[in-house]
Amino acid sequence: MQLIKPGTTIDFVGMRKVGSAASLIAVLISLVLFFVRGPNWGIDFTGGTEIVIDFEEQVSIEEVRGTLAQMRLGGDEIQQAGSDEDAQFIIRIQDTTFGSDELRAEVESALRAKFGPQWISELSFDAQVGARMLVRYTAPQLSREQIQEALAGIDGAVAEESPDDLTVQIKLPGVTSKVQGLVEQAFAGKAFELSVESVGPKVGDELRVSGALAILATLALVLVYVAFRFDLAFAPGAVIALLHDVIVVLGVFTITGHEFNLSMVGAMLTIVGYSINDTIIIYDRIRENMRRYRRADLSRLINDSINETLTRTMATSLTTVLAVACFTFMGGPVIETFALAIILGVFFGTWSTIFIATPSIVLMEDLRPHLQRWFAPVLGAAGVSGPAPEAGALSTAGAGAAPGEVPTADAPAAALTASEQRRRERQERRRLADQQKED
Repeated sequence: MQLIKPGTTIDFVGMRKVGSAASLIAVLISLVLFFVRGPNWGIDFTGGTEIVIDFEEQVSIEEVRGTLAQMRLGGDEIQQAGSDEDAQFIIRIQDTTFGSDELRAEVESALRAKFGPQWISELSFDAQVGARMLVRYTAPQLSREQIQEALAGIDGAVAEESPDDLTVQIKLPGVTSKVQGLVEQAFAGKAFELSVESVGPKVGDELRVSGALAILATLALVLVYVAFRFDLAFAPGAVIALLHDVIVVLGVFTITGHEFNLSMVGAMLTIVGYSINDTIIIYDRIRENMRRYRRADLSRLINDSINETLTRTMATSLTTVLAVACFTFMGGPVIETFALAIILGVFFGTWSTIFIATPSIVLMEDLRPHLQRWFAPVLGAAGVSGPAPEAGALSTAGAGAAPGEVPTADAPAAALTASEQRRRERQERRRLADQQKED
């Protein structure tokens, strides 16, 4: 299948400045939005409770929202998963202390009324360990049963033993039990299943840091892999392209307000994997053409390599988007965010491979002599010397040969740039090595 006619010569390298400028603007806008406006962090990263109610019979979302309105839950916190026939609803409450303020005041009032105003010496509530109050009180030591008697008028409050003296833990009815009670009361006779996922704020912060470190570690490993497999000049462009993809997708999700949760971290890592695969395919063709056409201009060689793999790139991207689009429109809200991130990643990954990763090879080759000059004193001070020149290698005296010819001693040294001279020397060394193998 040929989506692109053979012999197509689109000057992608020539358009690299326009493409890089567009990418830079997109990255800057995404970073500003991310740090100023901030993404819509999910419960995985902020902490909170997610309750899934699955009815066996038909129930509308308006009925569920009307029932839970008694808990002052907004309509946007109650969403329907799947189609109307599924009757499955997701309730997300990001406030880990939701509904506990009035209950804590009621418990404190009951205890002071029973044992005296000065009986409580310290009272604390930690959302990290669930809906529990820790109460320290004055002597004498009381049994759990005595404290439970004081809480008899509060439905769901349970006194629990504490390992410390003059201390008691009081378990409060959490938001889950309230939701379950209201649903059972409103939909009596309709069977349903209820599942709960709770994350504390501290755990959410740790997951946020771990997700960022996972993405950064992946980029670092990609840098090392590309540098060893190809050449150091290939590696920076690949990593910059991957970083571009991740940042721009984050910016799009910040604008649209989609929830950023753990599945998004998985989507980002998937995007990195897809994008680097596309980049390596083109890098491999560039390396193959470098060996085949040793005297070709580097910019032209890169353009030819991109054009030769353009049909493969478009076919892979198109089939991936078609497959993931099914999840986007038919998978429901649970997988919709992940699928949308993959679609965006395919588009931006293809863009960055063509307009950032591959043209950066030309830039790195131009910068190589400057980098070598900057780091030469450091390497010299450390006692590190460069490799000895190979037999038959080109000398700088012959750097001025005409394009497509092997330089001679009569050619002026100033006719070629240092980058072109270095490229021709590398080509000659490869030619000699191939000749030795044939001999």
